[in-house]
Amino acid sequence: MSNPYDPNAANNPYGAPDPSAGAGAYGQGGGGYGTPYGQAGPTDPYGNQAPKKTDPVSIIGFILSLTFCLSLIGFILGLVGLSRTKQGKRKGRWAAISATIIGLLATIIGGVLIAVLVIFANSVISIDEAKVGQCLDVSSETNDSVTITDQSCDGDHDGEITWVGTFDDLESSQFVPSNPDDLTDAGVSYALCTSLMDPADVDALGEDVEYQLVNADSSPTSGEAALCYATRQDGKPFTEKQLP
Repeated sequence: MSNPYDPNAANNPYGAPDPSAGAGAYGQGGGGYGTPYGQAGPTDPYGNQAPKKTDPVSIIGFILSLTFCLSLIGFILGLVGLSRTKQGKRKGRWAAISATIIGLLATIIGGVLIAVLVIFANSVISIDEAKVGQCLDVSSETNDSVTITDQSCDGDHDGEITWVGTFDDLESSQFVPSNPDDLTDAGVSYALCTSLMDPADVDALGEDVEYQLVNADSSPTSGEAALCYATRQDGKPFTEKQLP
């Protein structure tokens, strides 16, 4: 007679399960209530989910986007940061979005400013390359310096170049002052410029103009380039070319 409590009995309903049968319905091998969803992320030694790290690429991109000279790099890093922070893989998505927007705007604005500066620099009239009859605008003027830029003679322009030469020509004039600082005086400029100009050009401009003498250095020396230009006394622009 078999013992119903014999653990080795094959038909013992309470006996130990057959090892060859694999994990039970509630085992960890793949059935029942195991871990069907897996872990959401890395965990610490206590089984708690580790906090997500802030993406350094996005932060660096945001910082660089705030500077004009490196805004393009910030924009590129912002695009990289968008990929690295999508679906919550890393924190700092706000920095990636900001770097992309600010970097793009700063790059566009910086490009426009550079283009404007290049165009302005190319339009500044060099004393060494100036020509008589060239029309100009006075971009800035102080007691000691003036900036003149090339302007079309077909429309409004502040003035026209009336003479181009060197300081040697000024020294040969009877109107040259002993003090170089007096070269900026309106009366001295008028006397010097009209004495050096073609008399026909003086007559063409008439008496309602004033002359400005320009040289590259506040203390000119022999051989240094110089020029004269004329503007209207009333401060209004010329509407057409005055010199032939």
